Amino acid sequence: MKKEFLVSILLLVSAASRVFGVTAFTGYAGGKLNQGANEQADDYEGELKLQAFFAGQFNFNQNVWSHLEFSIDTDNLLTDEIFKKTPAQFRIDELSITGKMTFTSIVNYLSAFIGMYDPIGSDILLQRYFGIEGIASKVTDSWLGTGNSILYPQWGIGVADVLKSYTLPTLIGLYAYVNSEDPEYKVFNIDLRGALSFHYFTMDLAAGLGAPLADKSQGKDVIVAINKLYWHMGSTLLIGNNYTAASLFSQLGINNASIEPKANTMAVSPETCYFLIEPRFYNGVGHTHVSLYILPKNTVSELMILDDTMGINLNIFQNVNTRNNLFTIGMHFGAGFDDKYIDDLLPPDSFNISDLHAYVIPYFSTNILAGSLNTALKIKFHEFVNKKPGKAFVIDLGYKCKL
Repeated sequence: MKKEFLVSILLLVSAASRVFGVTAFTGYAGGKLNQGANEQADDYEGELKLQAFFAGQFNFNQNVWSHLEFSIDTDNLLTDEIFKKTPAQFRIDELSITGKMTFTSIVNYLSAFIGMYDPIGSDILLQRYFGIEGIASKVTDSWLGTGNSILYPQWGIGVADVLKSYTLPTLIGLYAYVNSEDPEYKVFNIDLRGALSFHYFTMDLAAGLGAPLADKSQGKDVIVAINKLYWHMGSTLLIGNNYTAASLFSQLGINNASIEPKANTMAVSPETCYFLIEPRFYNGVGHTHVSLYILPKNTVSELMILDDTMGINLNIFQNVNTRNNLFTIGMHFGAGFDDKYIDDLLPPDSFNISDLHAYVIPYFSTNILAGSLNTALKIKFHEFVNKKPGKAFVIDLGYKCKL
């Protein structure tokens, strides 16, 4: 059924391009090689993995366009299987078509989508609708798509209706979609989204309910029964901007908190809570960001900088403009604990200093042709303590370009 629906959407996009004529195309593509060691192996086993993505926008005319974004994450390439077949995860991050309708004081954007559409937690919605620079935290950088980490998995098959004001940089949106977040049933979700972007204050809020569509109630077959609800919420906030002397960035999120009306109970799993607070400082030359975070394990597994679910990161970097190029040079200093969440903060004696993971990451990026070349070296000091120096070094080399 999913494959048939996907094929139908692709055919619809193709037909639309024939009807309207593709007048413009913009896109981004990127790839990153990650060289490290197999964390599960006792002895050193080298690994080389590839992450890549493609994102494109097809403009059929000034009022109709579509987005296509997909990503690939491979297994280890340093095996004999590279000359045959290498296992890889392929994911459609977004496939959508949007129509724009202009009224006196508002603009209405009506979309149908598959995948993650304007995910809460990334700054994609803010950039698309308000045209601002990216504000997302650099510790949540990922090469699996143009977005960064997400506060809750706002994915599925659905529709979205966004109203944006002409007079003020504000918008409100309603999202309805179906996904399979529940292990037994399809889940119907309705989310409300609001965002604004002023010079010194930017905010993106979302909250919604998910209803598992059960086919049984009290042991009897029914057409649809709703025996419990899920609720989720997320917020992104920036006080100040990228160039103020001091600013504060924060993200909070809760996913799949369950409500069971019959049992009159509500449960929130600490493993699905997202917390990031980041004071930022800029002296006119360099930037300093201090990140305190508690993140879900699934989120951390896709990030480039962070390996632990709880910790602190200090990021110092500088953008250098020359006559012919722009360079960014910086350093991450961090420490954290893995598999620790909000409920582990009390009592604090659950932490053992021997479990602390410390690292440093010097990084460098520069513009080459139509894109940017990015390099980073992660040095894990705790691996030296564990007498596994072969696992202490991870190298990332990536390139992103505009098509």
